[in-house]
Amino acid sequence: MRIRTIPSFAAGAAVVLALSSCGSSGSGGSGSADIDDPELQELVTAAQEEGSLTLYGVPDESLLRGVADEFAELYGVQIEPVRLVSADLSQRFSSEADSGQPASDAILLTHSPFYAEALEKEWLTPLTEAGVPDYPDEYPEDYVVEDGDVPLVSLVPTSMVYNTDEVSSEPDSWEDYADPEHKGKLAIADPATSPANLAFWQIMRDEYGDEFLESVAENNPTWHNSAVPGTQAVAAGESTLGHPGVQAIVDNLKEEDAPVEATVPGPTTGPEIALGLTADAQNPNAAKLFAHYILSEEGSTHLAEISNAASPYGLGLDDFQRPEPVSDEQEAEIEELLGAE
Repeated sequence: MRIRTIPSFAAGAAVVLALSSCGSSGSGGSGSADIDDPELQELVTAAQEEGSLTLYGVPDESLLRGVADEFAELYGVQIEPVRLVSADLSQRFSSEADSGQPASDAILLTHSPFYAEALEKEWLTPLTEAGVPDYPDEYPEDYVVEDGDVPLVSLVPTSMVYNTDEVSSEPDSWEDYADPEHKGKLAIADPATSPANLAFWQIMRDEYGDEFLESVAENNPTWHNSAVPGTQAVAAGESTLGHPGVQAIVDNLKEEDAPVEATVPGPTTGPEIALGLTADAQNPNAAKLFAHYILSEEGSTHLAEISNAASPYGLGLDDFQRPEPVSDEQEAEIEELLGAE
């Protein structure tokens, strides 16, 4: 079954407007951070004069607000978060930047070729030229890309989602996706919707062979355009297993007493969220201060803890395999094997 759930532009715009209207705003305050670096203090003062910044991000809204709350507490500068899925974020950002009217000050987006294009078109400020305190000297060098101009700030492990009313015990292998017991009851994001999804299925090929992907196809998955509708389908009992799982989405549904859980039953990979600073931003100092915060061990660890993700500083990295690029040929083979063409 091939059902692609693609939200309408009007619905997406309504969500964006709702999130924007809920965002914090206003003049900056003193903050609680203990700062002894004159350069950093000068930046904090300039950021407080701007008062706020607009952050476009792909992490769940609750995570963006968790980061925003701590940042405001530390520095007295508000963050107005706008949460979008990767495709919508890159499209919106590109359209605004190309028109010369960027609305964001910073972005948190899954690393992809978009960043190289945005740097080439001067839509983003190269981080090595932005003058962010302590970057790149104190940042883990294995987690910078595009010649150091794009830092990876969060590594999100892919999990399996399951309905606790329909599945008697926690799945202990990715091979459960191929179990005939779940035929017609799989909710899976199309691999082509994300480089991380493609990387995951390539790991599955390496781990279990092509036969595994073919067996998944035989279970007649329902294909979705992101993790959100698939996880919702599992929570509603329309499917028993879902992929990929994002812990923040699962946690939000659990707060509504939905019978859904997530587990990582074997080797996994996942999206690598990267930071970008908007060129010609309306609040460049606030954006630069946010970059300093999210690239610090304190900010990075806080994001990892509230999102159950991994930090470049080491937290949660033990079971995470960095996603490897998947060639066009491999992508075509994965799509064919899974029946997702």
